[in-house]
Amino acid sequence: MSVMRRLALVDCNNFYVSCEQVFNPALRKRVVVVLSNNDGCVVSRSAEAKQAGIGMGVPYFKVRQQLEALGGIALSSNYALYADMSHRAMTLMRDMAESQEIYSIDECFLDFSAFTPDQALIQATKIRQALWQSLSLPVCIGLGATKTLAKLANEMAKTLKEASGICNLSDPLSPWRESQMEEMPVGSVWGIGRRTARSLESIGIKTVGDLLQAPPQRLRKNYSINLFRTLSELNGQTCIGFEQVAPARQQIIASRSFGHAVKEVQDLNEALSTFATRAAERLRADGSLASHLQIYVRGSPFAEQASSPDDAINIQLSSPTNDTRRLVDATLSGLKLIYRPGLRYKKAGVILGGIVPAHHYQPDLLRTQSHNNSSTLMRVMDHINDRFGRDVLRVASMGHRDEADWHMSCSRRSRRYTTTLDELPVFSSLGLS
Repeated sequence: MSVMRRLALVDCNNFYVSCEQVFNPALRKRVVVVLSNNDGCVVSRSAEAKQAGIGMGVPYFKVRQQLEALGGIALSSNYALYADMSHRAMTLMRDMAESQEIYSIDECFLDFSAFTPDQALIQATKIRQALWQSLSLPVCIGLGATKTLAKLANEMAKTLKEASGICNLSDPLSPWRESQMEEMPVGSVWGIGRRTARSLESIGIKTVGDLLQAPPQRLRKNYSINLFRTLSELNGQTCIGFEQVAPARQQIIASRSFGHAVKEVQDLNEALSTFATRAAERLRADGSLASHLQIYVRGSPFAEQASSPDDAINIQLSSPTNDTRRLVDATLSGLKLIYRPGLRYKKAGVILGGIVPAHHYQPDLLRTQSHNNSSTLMRVMDHINDRFGRDVLRVASMGHRDEADWHMSCSRRSRRYTTTLDELPVFSSLGLS
């Protein structure tokens, strides 16, 4: 007897804003937005900000006056806080289901196939309660026989403002719930992007119900196989597998726009050394090695073309590595070849490629450096930085200037409450400080 598949998609509501509200309850019930790097665009909005008509991805300067008129608050992104809160949430949910697939920083799929329909609803309720009681994070949960149905159910829980925060599109599906599903816009379906949605709407397919009833031969002429997989998933047929282990990354990118344009090579050395270090940390976390890298530097897109640099260089490594020292050394060697004095740089980045598993390491017989010694040193370095704080141990070329021009502009950032000792909240008789 086969077990009926049942999946849950848990999505933290307005995640960045919700993380800010955990440690600053005064932000609740207010118009709040979180901004992207260098306070550029709106990347997260409170429910009140959405109701006020503040759009997603809108440049901050365009909504600044509107926010001020509403008494709203704009905050710089606090990635350290968001990543730590995400880790805590995912760890909490990991033991509340048969298996887990982390989909993004604020979403994960859970396998509820071992539960009966009633047990699945009870478990979903327990997860919502646990996340609120332990982390003060509000979530919506969608249940379905496939990933696409679970995602659609989650979207329905949000848009239909389900009192329970849970929408169930798995068997048995009531006629009332089926009618609600069929009335959802076709663009709300996972896997159907804006362009495809506009194309479908132009031929009269505007809702999920229209898509389910559309003749296959009508769709086959103009759309790819991906749309038919989505259609099969909406009909309860599994086409997208459940991945408990994230697939190995083929590329790792560490880049950033600078808070201020820089001209000095020292600034670029520090920035690119930091980016290479971050990329190396991700490599080691994945258990991988990189065979080559690319570095690039760019000027402001608004400057005159003649004075706005846009250069890149590819560097082939003598052997695959995840050693921070080797990657930083290669990065700085490449920078010497493309740096042009006197020009103003606004962005730089490091891209690692040719990524292979560390256990497939092929030693270079002509090199005297020991791979085992390098692995041990990097493991000790990571352990110390994990225990005592990021970059307690670092390569010297990263520098120690906290106010360098290449650092992001984040004057509106809240404290890193859970990851930085000197920014922990302090309670006293005078209140929270």
